[in-house]
Amino acid sequence: MNITIVRQVPPMPRAAAENRRTFDLLGITCVNILGPSGAGKTALLEAILPRLTAEMNVGVLQGDLASTVDAQCIAALGTPVVQVLTDGEAGLRASQVRRGMAELPLDDLNLLLIENVGGAIVPPHVDLGERVRIAVMSLTGGHQLVAKHPELYRDAAVILLTKFDLREHVEFDLDATVHHLRRVNPRAEIICTDVRNRIGTDRLAGWLLGYVRAQRTGLHHELPSGTAPELVATGAPGG
Repeated sequence: MNITIVRQVPPMPRAAAENRRTFDLLGITCVNILGPSGAGKTALLEAILPRLTAEMNVGVLQGDLASTVDAQCIAALGTPVVQVLTDGEAGLRASQVRRGMAELPLDDLNLLLIENVGGAIVPPHVDLGERVRIAVMSLTGGHQLVAKHPELYRDAAVILLTKFDLREHVEFDLDATVHHLRRVNPRAEIICTDVRNRIGTDRLAGWLLGYVRAQRTGLHHELPSGTAPELVATGAPGG
């Protein structure tokens, strides 16, 4: 499958609002997935896309500094994907997303997943026109990440703790992480994931499917709260 590459797009002051207006007009739910490089964002997409695409039409917009490797992984699943190269910029801009949208079959999509650029510092406040945000952190990145970059998790509807299979092999204080996350964002859904053993991936896919359906029917989607701390504290994340 050929991969369309978008780069060197000039800034557009009102691009985020125009993106959101386009998504609303076409009935597309746009999700911005944020997290450091190596947190496992692409692996999560590979794990959940088969279930998502079995029930609705999904497109993916990949942001990266210079490589198309991640987009090739998504394209191999048969999912429409556009690669946006930022040429060194730490995160995507709304104008880049808008240019990438032109290369996707928007009229046929129900859900657009944007995998934002990974990096040591991810700019979380840049509005791309998305409806909801998902923040990703890996257990290998250390529990201090929440204290260092609370802004990454403050506005997320879902927070994913990835690479849970490595919990016994890394220094990661799960209880402290949940405590910090709850102080920063008390309403977020927290899900531990392990893509190798399909832990948490069905739960994430189910959350996304439910959110899209709620948006399509015009219902307010209540973000679950109260279940995630028990899920994480027991060390037995559900599927």
